[in-house]
Amino acid sequence: MPDLDWHAPHTLNTATATALTSALAASSLTYATGVSPAWDMAVAAGGALGAAADGARRGRLGGTLAYRAGLWLAAGGWSSWAAAGGPPWSLPALAALAGAALAGRLSWNAVGRYESAEKLRRRKAAEAAQEVERQERHDAWGAQWKDRLARIAKLEGCKVVAIQPWTANTGYTVETDLPGGATWGQLKRFEDALGSDLRLDEGCGVEIAGGRRKGTAIIRVSTVNVMQQDLPFPLDLSPTSIDAEFAIGLHRDGTPALGSLAFICGLGIGDTGSGKTNTLGVINAQLVRTVDALVWHIDTTGAGLSLPWLTSWAIDGTHERPVIDWSAHSLDETRAMLTMALQIIEARKRRYQQLMRKANDTKLPARTDVPEIVIVVDETADLPGGIKQQIETVMNTGRAVRVRVLVSSLRATSDSIPVAVKKRAKWRWGMYVTDPEELSYLFSGFQQVDPADAPWPGCGFNAYGTTKPRPFKAFMLTPGRMDQIAATVSPRRPLLDEISRSVPHGRYYASRWARVLPALYEGETLHPVTRPYTDVTVVPVPTASAPGPARANPATGATAGGPGAGIKPGSPEWARLFPNRATNSTPPVSLSKDAGADKGLRLVVDNTGQTPQESKDTPAAPEDEHQGKEAAPAAEHKPASSSAPMPSAQDAAMRLLLDAGPEGTGPSRMEADLKTLGYRTHRTTISGWLRVWAASAEVRQMGTGTQAYYVHRSYAADPSPGN
Repeated sequence: MPDLDWHAPHTLNTATATALTSALAASSLTYATGVSPAWDMAVAAGGALGAAADGARRGRLGGTLAYRAGLWLAAGGWSSWAAAGGPPWSLPALAALAGAALAGRLSWNAVGRYESAEKLRRRKAAEAAQEVERQERHDAWGAQWKDRLARIAKLEGCKVVAIQPWTANTGYTVETDLPGGATWGQLKRFEDALGSDLRLDEGCGVEIAGGRRKGTAIIRVSTVNVMQQDLPFPLDLSPTSIDAEFAIGLHRDGTPALGSLAFICGLGIGDTGSGKTNTLGVINAQLVRTVDALVWHIDTTGAGLSLPWLTSWAIDGTHERPVIDWSAHSLDETRAMLTMALQIIEARKRRYQQLMRKANDTKLPARTDVPEIVIVVDETADLPGGIKQQIETVMNTGRAVRVRVLVSSLRATSDSIPVAVKKRAKWRWGMYVTDPEELSYLFSGFQQVDPADAPWPGCGFNAYGTTKPRPFKAFMLTPGRMDQIAATVSPRRPLLDEISRSVPHGRYYASRWARVLPALYEGETLHPVTRPYTDVTVVPVPTASAPGPARANPATGATAGGPGAGIKPGSPEWARLFPNRATNSTPPVSLSKDAGADKGLRLVVDNTGQTPQESKDTPAAPEDEHQGKEAAPAAEHKPASSSAPMPSAQDAAMRLLLDAGPEGTGPSRMEADLKTLGYRTHRTTISGWLRVWAASAEVRQMGTGTQAYYVHRSYAADPSPGN
């Protein structure tokens, strides 16, 4: 037997049938038992009261309440009459009951239409009254603001277009049309004066920005201090993309303070205790939510940026994969990371051309299998000049292939943040600082930024893209919340693509955690979940301060000579670098300096087999490729066949730089010399190598523009690496 459904739909027809049968049953029971018929009327009266009370609770109109009560009383009257006058199932009684039920059924629709129409009329009347009240309030506010702008800003004839209260009831926005020729920039100078005229509480203020068209101004007035309240990091940890903007906090009006690192770089500052580290943590939290971006950290002041995100994995083992892909805690690790980033930029530009063509875009699409790399750098003030130069080069060259940088510093000064880094950062945020000039340096062009508008920890100013710096309050991120985020997002973190892992410095990438974790957690026991990352052969990164004349080239892995040394033709080093030219059948080729050439090299072929000396009467190889084929004596010489492999073009290019000595060489001359040695390397590729080597301080760029040439660090005035 099926269960009864007590929640089945109750239609108007079923309601009528129920009322009819209930009245007939009650009257028949009264007649059969001899109970006084007055009891039927009493029960109906109670039902009428209950129906009226229920209808009033549901917001029914008075007419509807009277109608429903009347139906109950009519049913009670029939029941009493039928029980007193004879059997209720007699034909006259049943006819009367059927007629009453039919009348009730037909009249109910009319009552429903009446109620709907009356409610609509009353709602429109209420809305009209509210609109009148709102318009009166708007006119009063508008008149006040028109007078205020005339008194404070000396702008006569302003027209207040709209005044819109904020959803959170913490302020309102005024849109105004300015008199002819006036601009919102003129009005912005009076933000503090307008706030004073409004007698706003501390922490509240006035913000003025441009409207949808010229000649209009948007005035945001905050009347409740939300900047002093704590804003917990949002609960939503759903997957996101690096291409999507993300919020780091809220503005005064409750709108999100947005940022993005998809195609632009970021820059943040904040004094000690201002909430800068918390804001960096919020940005990291939003970055690790993405499924198409890897996060690399550089923090040589104790790795405080990385440790809160790594401890739950490395020590507690709450998840199996780190959410931060690489952390550089030392200068040597930093150089290795940045050099690899530069090599990835070069490799991606060459190897992902077809992927970009398929996407019909000049920029590499970020995907789970080809993730963007975001390098977050905490505190740049004490970093050596060579590392700062590498950071600048990454910022300059990595946009199209998805390698971006976020830099932070305690101070906004030129010695802490180079001008080039600041200019490349299109997203800037600054937390509380004591010196307004630092905010003026960070937000150059907006000298009106006042630290008093964001005086509490966690408050700051955010300028993203083309937006002007606006006060905001950053979300608060606790260590416990960071552990929850790390455990949630760990399974969906992407892996570095194969092309990026295969760059020369990729040999240091696989053992990064085997080097870093023991240093970060010295004396502590690492959790077994880290073993896939730590039980590997450790490849030490190059140490900049290693003694001895031989130094590893971070860009190619080649070994460069000491000051003034170079690699002489016919030497064991020459045989290693150019095995095809070390045989007796091939005259040794010397790359020597020509005093008459402009920072160039020339080729001398010695058929005697002896190490050639400098020759002052041999013409230098010209810059033009075709002229070089005619002028260079060795241009037509074909390398002898040999089973020994040819050295890489990069090694050969580094060899040319070494032999160039202190006078250096340039990409055009190197292209001609490499072609002479049997390589078909284009000048653009050579220029890319030179930029990478310059960023890693392996070579020094001398001069600028068309007069630029490069000198190996062995011959530079200050050979100390990283400076």
